[in-house]
Amino acid sequence: MIARMDLRRFDAYWNALGRRDPFSAILLPGVRTAAWDVDAFFATGRTDGLRFIADLIRIAPDAGRLSALDFGCGVGRITRTLADHFESVDGVDVARSMIARARDLNRSHPRCRFHVIRTADLGSFATATFDVVYSRLVLQHLTPPVVSSYVAEFLRVLKPGGALMFQLPGVVAIDPEQEYCEAPVAGGALKRHLPGAIVRLYRRFKYRVVLGHSLARMEMFGMDRARVESLIAAAGGRLLEVRPDQSHGTPHPGFEYWATRS
Repeated sequence: MIARMDLRRFDAYWNALGRRDPFSAILLPGVRTAAWDVDAFFATGRTDGLRFIADLIRIAPDAGRLSALDFGCGVGRITRTLADHFESVDGVDVARSMIARARDLNRSHPRCRFHVIRTADLGSFATATFDVVYSRLVLQHLTPPVVSSYVAEFLRVLKPGGALMFQLPGVVAIDPEQEYCEAPVAGGALKRHLPGAIVRLYRRFKYRVVLGHSLARMEMFGMDRARVESLIAAAGGRLLEVRPDQSHGTPHPGFEYWATRS
């Protein structure tokens, strides 16, 4: 139930971003991505995708090359490059607007397929479907309950001997919605004397409905490394490599996790 509620909470924000400014949905160092034209934008995906392929060859050289999953694909920035190295690549995203744009921008890339996911699982894919599962700069925007569900699903849909790679910050802060709702009340005497339950209810409405349409409100979450490693093991995965990663763009330490399924 919590995971479903959290996904609905993110859906409005990412759909709005996909309609208004889909290229700014990712972090590119020092550049507001709205400034890029389409070709330059996808060129960054090629650079990042080729770096991933080089790591894949080093860390999991025996992983197959038939099928890959790009989780949180946005408009297909990485999906397109992965399709040069796999027979088929499925890109999935919660935002319908992102997927619609991905299908339009990648019409000339028939190995790419794009899907909307609206649940905290990958139930539309059978167990052991993919040789490789990739997710970068995505899970950091999801709450820990949703991340926990997806990590287990990544390993479920991964073929035995396949390779999973995802990146995630460590613990960043408390839930930003909770922080907003629980902040001390400032302002006039009337506002300060309102019942706390009323204040929190109003703030929750404002956070989800009013602030939810602000592109500046990009939430960031994280998870302790030990907990992530425990989730991987509980789902039948085996760690191949964990290395520091700061691509999430905050001072908090983060990691890139590589795992396989026995």
